Amino acid sequence: MTRLLSAVVSVVVVVATLLVTPASSSSAAPASGRVRGEILQAGPGPAPKVKVLWFASDWTYLGARRATGGYSLTLPAGRYYLQFVDQKPNYDVTKNRPTTVSVTVRAGSTTVKTIRMRRGAAIGGTVRAGGKPGGGARIVAANTDQQSFEVIADKQGSYALGGLPPGNYSVFTYDRRERFVGRSTYLRGVRGSAFTKVDIALKRRAGSLLVDLYAGDQRYPGTAYVTAVSRTTGQFWTAKSTKGTVTFAGLHPGRYSLQVPGTGAWLGATVRPSAKVRSGRTAFGSARLTKRGASVTGRVVDANRPGNPLAGASVRLLNASGAELARTTSTTSGGFVLTGQLLTQSGVSVVVGPGPYSSYLGAGVSYCKYTSRRISGVGLTTGRATAVGTLGLPHLPDSEQDGEQCHTPAPAPVLARAGR
Repeated sequence: MTRLLSAVVSVVVVVATLLVTPASSSSAAPASGRVRGEILQAGPGPAPKVKVLWFASDWTYLGARRATGGYSLTLPAGRYYLQFVDQKPNYDVTKNRPTTVSVTVRAGSTTVKTIRMRRGAAIGGTVRAGGKPGGGARIVAANTDQQSFEVIADKQGSYALGGLPPGNYSVFTYDRRERFVGRSTYLRGVRGSAFTKVDIALKRRAGSLLVDLYAGDQRYPGTAYVTAVSRTTGQFWTAKSTKGTVTFAGLHPGRYSLQVPGTGAWLGATVRPSAKVRSGRTAFGSARLTKRGASVTGRVVDANRPGNPLAGASVRLLNASGAELARTTSTTSGGFVLTGQLLTQSGVSVVVGPGPYSSYLGAGVSYCKYTSRRISGVGLTTGRATAVGTLGLPHLPDSEQDGEQCHTPAPAPVLARAGR
């Protein structure tokens, strides 16, 4: 589920206390280990065909592959979550529920973890929309662990949905023609491999909602997928915005919260339009992103001649783990602004240097070969700009330069002698 923040923009320039260290040109690859094991079917039956997905310890998605009967992964040392998903179609009531395990991979070692897939619970029944078979209706079962499972009803409105893990579920139904709606069905204590019959009747006329989107005082740019969540039922609809406008059809009457993704330097937010959806009618509203991310400003100059700016320098912003947050190049004045949907954090670094294809920067006597420089210990604050000041970029050693004008320290200028 997208987690979004909403607040008022505040722009304050902060000059950070900086620790300057040379940028590391390379880092050793982390040591790796293996995790492997069997994939078994609990109870009778052949080994299931599954998709194996692996995630970092913070649930960042890392990769996926298919497997039958067993699996083997080579990963950097660390802690991971592995998820095994049965590849039977969702309408198969014998489908296994997903299995998730936590594993620790140790460098130069093999971790063995056997996986047993177990049949999930299932629901099924018929959908009627406006008193007629709801062919093509979409049925979504969402549990309190923020997992959702869905299936499409056949032409007669019949459906089945298998592979459900234990838990409490809300069942939402969407009319293919977007004409009728109904309240969600709540299922408490879904357990084991039991089948629960759930017949669904969509009796109420649906409404629609048209929302104009803004980022600050400008129209929301480009396209984005926006989600509308009913404040009454919790049911959600997702639609694509274009040219700053998004339209939701087939809505349950009532008021909605919109989850609007961030764009540019504007942070995403959950916004509550004042419009109220009514049966058979279109409601109109607006939603605005109001909070900017953090930013970093500075200027790149020749360390030997601080009065000479360096245009075209590569400037990157890295978090405490070394992941890139933003990048830009310096302007003709040497200035730069690193911006984006940056949240408050500490231990950030600014790395400045020549581009990836040439070590040359500058003009005139400053047209020389340069090395990189890292500024560590930078702190970011959402909605504020952090100024790192003027950054002198050091030259490569004299032996790698093309002329004495690029030597360090810079040679003293030769003064012309007046004639007699």
